[in-house]
Amino acid sequence: MEIRGVHFGLTLLYSYLLPLYSIEETSSGLIFRKIAGASKGLMCIFNEKKLETHCSVPSGVVVSPSLLGLDRRVLFEELCRLTSTEKCISKYITLIYEPHDRELVLYSVYLSRNTDYYVNTVKWVYELVTEGSVKSSSYIIREFNRVKPALRGVLEKNLDSLSEAVELLRVRGIGVKSVKAYLLHAYGLTLHAPVDRHYASVLGVKPTQPNKQLCALRRLDCSACTLSCLYNYTTRLFGQFNGVVQSLSYIYGRLRSKRRSKLEEILVQDPSQYLDNIEKTLSRVLAVFTKS
Repeated sequence: MEIRGVHFGLTLLYSYLLPLYSIEETSSGLIFRKIAGASKGLMCIFNEKKLETHCSVPSGVVVSPSLLGLDRRVLFEELCRLTSTEKCISKYITLIYEPHDRELVLYSVYLSRNTDYYVNTVKWVYELVTEGSVKSSSYIIREFNRVKPALRGVLEKNLDSLSEAVELLRVRGIGVKSVKAYLLHAYGLTLHAPVDRHYASVLGVKPTQPNKQLCALRRLDCSACTLSCLYNYTTRLFGQFNGVVQSLSYIYGRLRSKRRSKLEEILVQDPSQYLDNIEKTLSRVLAVFTKS
């Protein structure tokens, strides 16, 4: 399977499916292998300079287009068209998601709270899928082990995506930001996006906590909500591009970071070649959408 025009380093950088892959650095890019969940055994070789990816699939394994972001590329490309950004980097990024991996995505989201995602979360989820448990004394792991049965209980009901997310809000430690990230990365629902510090920084506002009970009552329909919060604001402003703009904002924030983990350095070897372009794209996005 050959894929052209997708930067899988930038795409994996912001993905909650990242812990489900082993990442190996090469002289021209990286190799990523699916080590758990749907399409386990999938191996892709990404050439950063040529933006070419060759994927091999084990016999009998079916790979959903969503797992490689093939069905969400159009939104990132459309954002470039709407903003008329020259050499728009967005068209080379996509969203990878896989509903069959929703349990592991949920664990990845939960374990990313208040910690270094690339150092701790990736390691913890890797241990979870390869060894069945996490060896850590962190309070985050203690809390995760307490709520894990409740998380699985919600997923075992096999509800539709929104009903599932609303049910998850009842679990201790799961807030609106968590379920918005879950809907985006497990189901590819780009109307939903977590308002993290990177997104808030691009918007030029301070992140505020929404009313969790009201969000559940409204079934996370921010467009119909009367409460003035950032989730309402971003949903109304960007619509189906909400998750796309948030993803670009997160990537921009991480590439600007002066402290990058080894994993981040493998995924994107030279951030400087992308920073200006992403900044200009985001600036144009805000100008176009706030004007309209």
